[in-house]
Amino acid sequence: MIKDKTWLAGITVCIVILVYLFFGFARYSGKIGSIVQELRGNPASGERRYHIVLIEQERYHPYWEMVEKGAAQAAEKYGIDIEFTGAVRNNMEEQLNLLEKAIAARADAIIVQGLNEEKFTPVIDKAVQRGIPVVTIDTDAPDSRRLAYVGTDNLAAGERLGRLVVQTTGGSGKLGVIIGSDQAASQLQRLDGLKRVVAEHPGLDIVAVRSSNISHMEAIQQAAEMLRQHPEIGVMVGTSATDALGVLQAAKSLQRERLMIIGFDNQKETLAAIRKGEIAATVAQQPYLMGETAVRLLYEHFQGKPLQPEYYTEVKVLDQRNVREGESL
Repeated sequence: MIKDKTWLAGITVCIVILVYLFFGFARYSGKIGSIVQELRGNPASGERRYHIVLIEQERYHPYWEMVEKGAAQAAEKYGIDIEFTGAVRNNMEEQLNLLEKAIAARADAIIVQGLNEEKFTPVIDKAVQRGIPVVTIDTDAPDSRRLAYVGTDNLAAGERLGRLVVQTTGGSGKLGVIIGSDQAASQLQRLDGLKRVVAEHPGLDIVAVRSSNISHMEAIQQAAEMLRQHPEIGVMVGTSATDALGVLQAAKSLQRERLMIIGFDNQKETLAAIRKGEIAATVAQQPYLMGETAVRLLYEHFQGKPLQPEYYTEVKVLDQRNVREGESL
């Protein structure tokens, strides 16, 4: 009888130990699962992390690096995984290919320019049809099914550039214009806005317009050729980040010391040239804010909040009086 009780007690102890080990293993397995989820980019709580792809016009371009910084900070704040990609050099077809790849990879959302309505709108609509929301940035595709546009009102920015030209020149002079691209809608809109203001002042005349293809070296080449062919040009205007700096280098090589240069965007080299008096002024966008806002809007969309169709970021004129303010844009 005593042996039976001893045997029963032993069995009970074994069962208790087994139960304890089972629950301990279950807790340990749960912790391992949480760690695996985090390594895969999913929060331990089981809440899904969204994956966004931002397609840049040109990787490692100073302007797009600022967009990237703003987007990265917002993604960290909202617990979103973000992937940055873009053409090695400005190339519309490569951007379209990257957009197709993001769709095929079933990204949760895409941020991209709408460089050309005819080419980009069908691909943006394709993404939306597959349940992938798209936010256009810097350049809009208003006829597409994109969720929202974030960036400069480029026509208004071109008009602001035109008023700056009038203010700086006194309303008279021969102008040469370097635009970033003759295919990008944003650049053509800025040129259109500039032309509208210039047309209101009979003393101003746009002598020539050339494209830099968003390339510093090509901006130098195009500006140099323009100045050789049109020595009467006294004012050069650029509509993208690389243009004014290219014009400045071309002017130095041709010893055109009295040439007035007006640029676009706030690259640190542009701001330094303004401080030295080599560039008169620039119209600065807010690329950091564009990237930050685009990611925030997608986060709000994921939370079920309604969005407006356009979110315009302001531009600011920078000259020697306020050039330091451009460092924070």
